[in-house]
This record gives sequence, C-alpha cells and structure tokens, in this order.
Amino acid sequence: MRFQAGDQGLNAVAALADPVRKAVYEFVRTSETAVGRDECASGLELPRNTVAFQLDKLADQGLLSVEFRRLNGKGGPGSGRPAKLYSATRIDVSASIPHREYALAANIMASAIDRAGTENRPVAPVLAEVAREAGQSIGAHASSLTQALADHGYRPEVREDGSIGLLDCPFHQLSASHRTTVCTMNLELLTAAVDGANAPYRACFDPPTNEHHCCVRLDPHEG
Repeated sequence: MRFQAGDQGLNAVAALADPVRKAVYEFVRTSETAVGRDECASGLELPRNTVAFQLDKLADQGLLSVEFRRLNGKGGPGSGRPAKLYSATRIDVSASIPHREYALAANIMASAIDRAGTENRPVAPVLAEVAREAGQSIGAHASSLTQALADHGYRPEVREDGSIGLLDCPFHQLSASHRTTVCTMNLELLTAAVDGANAPYRACFDPPTNEHHCCVRLDPHEG
C-alpha cells in the first residue's frame, strides 16, 4: 500500500518530520519481528516513556500496527499481561519516506533497452553493463562508500564482523514484482559502486529475512 496525496498522506509525512519519531519508526520498520517498547527504547537508548509515546503516535497515523502477545509463550492465570508489540504496515509514504530510487532504476532500464535495440544485443547483459556504469559513477563521486549508500537509500549498517548490511532496498516495489531482474541489476550497481569508491568490500547476494532489507550485503574484501 502507498499513501496518495491527501490528508492521510500529509499526516504520515508530518508524523515522520520529528527526528525522534522517525528514528523510532525506522527501528521498528527494519526489525526482523514485531518489537515492544522496552526493546525499542534499549535499541535507541531513549527513555521508555518517550518511545512508548512515539510508538502510539505512529500507530495512530497508520504507520505501525499493534498486537498483544505474551512473550514467554504461556497463557492462563498467573502468566502476566500480554506485551504490546509494534510492526510496520506495508506502506511507502509519498514524500519518499523511506527513500526510494525509482528514477535511478528507470533511467538504467531505459538506457539499457535503448542501447540493446541500437546495438542489436540481448537486454539482460546490457542492463548489467549500464548498471555497472551507473554504480561506477556513484562510487567515484562519493566522499565515502557508506555516504553514497546512505544517499541512495540503502541505510548501511556496519556490523561487528566488518560487513555492511543494507537495511533498505531503494527499489523495493520494483523488486517485489521483478525480483530477479531488479536484484541482479542492484548487485551489478553495488559491485561497481564499491569499485568506484575504491572501498575494500565485495558485494554478494544476501536473501533478506526482512522484506524491507536489500538483497545485497557488502563483505570485507579478503586479500
């Protein structure tokens, strides 16, 4: 679902204008499972009452859904009150929240189709070629690889093992409908971006467990 222009969409955009609320929303949206107030507060290092307030505001705006569940798996008398858990609803807000790069994908695909037709070549290898050219340019003009990834909507996260996880897919809706084509294009794009930025990483497929995450992970380059 995508918010269209109108009061609901404007309210959602306004809700995410607050930096604390946006941080809370992004924490829930990129979590593997529904999260509670304590987990969110701990993850963001914010007071629990602040997080609880922001979670409920986001739920009021339709950006989060709410469920009640006992976390210990027990039921009946003496099992305690169910925890209030939050998860992101399936929406993209019109004002590019989260950040999407559909124009970039469209330009790469259109350029590939044009070149394939002009040169009488199959589209698939030309798409990979054009994606590499775009990625090379992105990497070469970036102040750093992580900044380039952030600027293009990937939400990079440097992990303890030195790899970089990508918590967002900037081509989310396209990949949902055309996964093989878009994910292959994305891998070529990021491989070339790493090369263009002269960064010590290699791009590899990493099937996401969260539907919002990117299908590519960047591992430290060996040797």
